[in-house]
Amino acid sequence: MKGTFLLTAASALLAIMGCGEHSSLVPKEGTKIAVVEFTVAPNARIERYNGNGAPLGMVIAKAVAEDLHENGDHLDAVAIPISVPPQGDLIVRGEITHVYGGNVAVQMTVLICTVCGWWTGNPMIGAQGTVERPDGTIVARFSDETRRGSTILGRWHSGVELAAARMGETIGDMVKDGSYKGGRDGSDGYLPPMVTPVTMPVAGVLPAREDPATRLRALDDLRNKGLISEGEYATKRQRILDEF
Repeated sequence: MKGTFLLTAASALLAIMGCGEHSSLVPKEGTKIAVVEFTVAPNARIERYNGNGAPLGMVIAKAVAEDLHENGDHLDAVAIPISVPPQGDLIVRGEITHVYGGNVAVQMTVLICTVCGWWTGNPMIGAQGTVERPDGTIVARFSDETRRGSTILGRWHSGVELAAARMGETIGDMVKDGSYKGGRDGSDGYLPPMVTPVTMPVAGVLPAREDPATRLRALDDLRNKGLISEGEYATKRQRILDEF
């Protein structure tokens, strides 16, 4: 009797532990996952970095897809440019919220003190996003920040690119494990959406609109700063020209 009770209790405990380890969000074998090129958030924090941030979005997307493909349970994951309509059972979208280019002076303090926090000088990438179904239903939200490490998926990446690749690997782990972090105020990598001030129109007065030349120059400026991808630039530019 006592032995039967102990066996039943142990079985129940194992069942509970097993349920805790398995998430209903874990993709099933053979799930097709489209990872869309990440964009740079309009209000992203860019620190000590003068490069073009837009290409980092595809670095993240490719690292997510490769991590899912190599380490997932036979998952069919592919990274696609933002200009390509995504097709799959799950769609991963996101944006870069923080780019920190690193501080060599801080990194060099390791030569003096091995416990002084020298790693804080390494480049950092922050990102947030969603995992959706084809109908637009959001399955999960995520956000995180990661610093540059050594190698990613057997390849060497330099500086900020390495941090972006590591960010993609982190997101890939979230998706394949069905265990998401962040995605809310106060979380690493989370960036609240920009709030556009509402201007009340004056009765009888139509709101002034910038001329196309001014809008095109502003669009060029966004591209040069790496805040939009080439695909977004081409789409928005054509839209402005069509309004002539």
